[in-house]
Amino acid sequence: MTLTTTEKRIANVSGKPLSSFSVLLAYAVIPFRAFKTTMRLFRSIIAVFFVLQFGKKWGFLKIPVVHVDHPLDKKIPFLPQKVDIYLSFINLWICPMSMLIRRYGAKNAMPLITEWLNLLKKTYDEAGRLYRFRLTTMERPSYHKGHFFTIHFFDPHLLCVPSLHIAIIVLCFSFYRMLFERENFTAAEKEQWNRELYEQSVAIAESVLYVKQHSVNCVPAALYMISKVFPDLFKATDAVQFIGEMFTNPQGMSGESAAEVREHLLFVYERFLLEGAHEDDWRSPVQRWLLEYGEPAQEQ
Repeated sequence: MTLTTTEKRIANVSGKPLSSFSVLLAYAVIPFRAFKTTMRLFRSIIAVFFVLQFGKKWGFLKIPVVHVDHPLDKKIPFLPQKVDIYLSFINLWICPMSMLIRRYGAKNAMPLITEWLNLLKKTYDEAGRLYRFRLTTMERPSYHKGHFFTIHFFDPHLLCVPSLHIAIIVLCFSFYRMLFERENFTAAEKEQWNRELYEQSVAIAESVLYVKQHSVNCVPAALYMISKVFPDLFKATDAVQFIGEMFTNPQGMSGESAAEVREHLLFVYERFLLEGAHEDDWRSPVQRWLLEYGEPAQEQ
């Protein structure tokens, strides 16, 4: 029996790990076929990640900065070897777009890719609304070897709460979980790729704490933001499950310390969730928490 073009495309991609799809394909195709959407996303990234941080660092912005460290952070070891996992969050959401291009063809994949890019832009915009209220930081080791030199150079470390790293990875696996179902992906594709995205997301979430780019307070704030901004994609039960998967095989710390970390993540998440249940703005409980938490950081 002769396969249709669509069936051939599905056969060519099925069974392959998402990480095997080259990011170069996405870079080569998407900016040209979804130019306006890509430019809007880039503007949001620049406005949130770079303008806010460097505007504060260079003295142009007067947004107060608050330290969000927690004693539990000291129980999580600094593991610089986890930096490659930490940096893999970009490929985590780019590789699936390359898969969509291979599976559907560039023209037919573009509406799905545009849908994802718009959600990603909204994530940056929503996080930026909170960052403009208070910038947040934490102590990180004075370690500048390898990738850490680049990280410290380009990231003044003033956007801790909520963690964009965490927000993006949970939005990614949630979006594709929905997309695979809605677009009638095969059972094998759904099982393989949902598991891959989820397991990689958990590993990346742990890495942000292992490489000391975030505090234990930053993670639940990000989970809360996504569950409030995108409730159809990521629910409270998803956040609870995700937290429960973290540090189940801890490295460099005891199982008791890992359990303490999970308990704290869950406690802070549930606090935000309960306090924000009847709020019109998801930021309200996080803003109150920031006003109450610790002392303002010294001027950056």
